[in-house]
Amino acid sequence: MGISFFKKIFGGDSEERNSETEAGEEKLGRDEQPACCSQDKTDSSEEDCEAGIDLTNLEAFVEYVVKALVDLPEQVSLESVDKERITIIQVRCEKSDIGKIIGKSGKTISAIRTLVSSAAGRGGLRVSVDVLD
Repeated sequence: MGISFFKKIFGGDSEERNSETEAGEEKLGRDEQPACCSQDKTDSSEEDCEAGIDLTNLEAFVEYVVKALVDLPEQVSLESVDKERITIIQVRCEKSDIGKIIGKSGKTISAIRTLVSSAAGRGGLRVSVDVLD
């Protein structure tokens, strides 16, 4: 589940991209978007763009990372709550494990939130992560 999971969320690896560009495909610039994410999109192209990134994949990613950090992974549970324009993934765990998820000065949870929100942004979603006791 490790590396292939990240490839699925963030769009493959550099070897695949290099072989595609060598085969004659034009490499996108930093400011350009794939055709499926352009401004003049139809319903079918919008679905294609979001096909690789959905809430289930993001929840699985958060669960994988959190369970790897804590001492009691069997006590970890996730719940998704939809607010007005954002989905919040709520993580519940043992009180003794909360500090491991948050990390020193909140750096660990900040990194998890950054990864989740950037992956969700690629699919046109707004997602955040909260840790509950």
